Amino acid sequence: MLPLFQWILLFVVVVLTFYFAREILRLRDHRAVTQRDAKRVVALLVRQRGWTLLTTTWVDRIERRNEWAMAVTTWKVASLPQSTLRALSKPFPRVHLEREEGGWSYYRGSMEILRLLLVPAGQGVRGAKKGEKIKAKPRFRVAIVIDDMGYRMDVAQAFLDLPWPITFSILPFTPKEREIARLAWEKGKDVMLHIPMAANGKGEAIERLESRTPGMLQVSMSDRELRHLVMREIQEVPYAKGANNHMGSRFTRDPKKMRIVLEELKTRGYYFLDSLTDSRSVAYKVALHLGMKCFKRDVFLDNSRDVPYILRQLDALGYLARKRGYAIAIGHPSRATLLALRQGLPKLEKRGIRVVPLSKL
Repeated sequence: MLPLFQWILLFVVVVLTFYFAREILRLRDHRAVTQRDAKRVVALLVRQRGWTLLTTTWVDRIERRNEWAMAVTTWKVASLPQSTLRALSKPFPRVHLEREEGGWSYYRGSMEILRLLLVPAGQGVRGAKKGEKIKAKPRFRVAIVIDDMGYRMDVAQAFLDLPWPITFSILPFTPKEREIARLAWEKGKDVMLHIPMAANGKGEAIERLESRTPGMLQVSMSDRELRHLVMREIQEVPYAKGANNHMGSRFTRDPKKMRIVLEELKTRGYYFLDSLTDSRSVAYKVALHLGMKCFKRDVFLDNSRDVPYILRQLDALGYLARKRGYAIAIGHPSRATLLALRQGLPKLEKRGIRVVPLSKL
């Protein structure tokens, strides 16, 4: 017979073994499972009357230590589809549905597998009728922010030449930061500071590469280090009126760290745009609590560097603006984005939607 303490030790070992075995099973790659579930949901949606699929984009993400994939879809629908959407949860007992701003999201456990942006048919795609006059002061406004500026003057000049008040968000410690900021200011464009913030660090290759961006705010930094670095970055980009986060899927979830950063920005009269690179970001809420002028991003224009895709995203932006009165988009300095803006913004104007600097919203 084993002594009592050995029985207790054996019991503890068994319990710990069971616990760690369960955790190891949870570390399996969820990509195939979530992708399969999302595709099944999309397949059922395709069969619904009055639904037209505009675009589908798969986004690889890392959630904690579990790898998974999410589909972002945009639909044109003939009528309000709440009952249809809820009914689609029934075939999937492990999948539940939640209402999100501007659409609906399906979750498998805590993991989002499908996000739907719903555009009612006849809205958001309608152009002006022949001979229809647009009011001098449209009721609907959009702000378009181009991130990641600061590296190339030729690219910046191409966006500066656009006849709309695009907002420029410039990365600190980049070769052309000051020159681009000065030219943008001289042309009457809004200038913003694009503050690098720590990401989850285990995502796509581009995220791992950009984690080495100079001036990256880390959650491991002390309060003093954060304040000093933010102050340096403010000095790097002259003429800035506001700021938004570059990456930041980890940093923007930390209310204490975000408060330190936002306090420094507030003392200089900056507004703040939460780029919403993570749905759990608290940046907007903290800025509101501090009494800052603040905004949240509604649409990412160019997750796919494809002109037809970006045009559909502009269409979705226009729909949100007509529904709410305003909407905010973030894009990046690529040729596809430039071409899409040249083609798509005149169409928004024909629908009575005006492009304004972000600070004017």
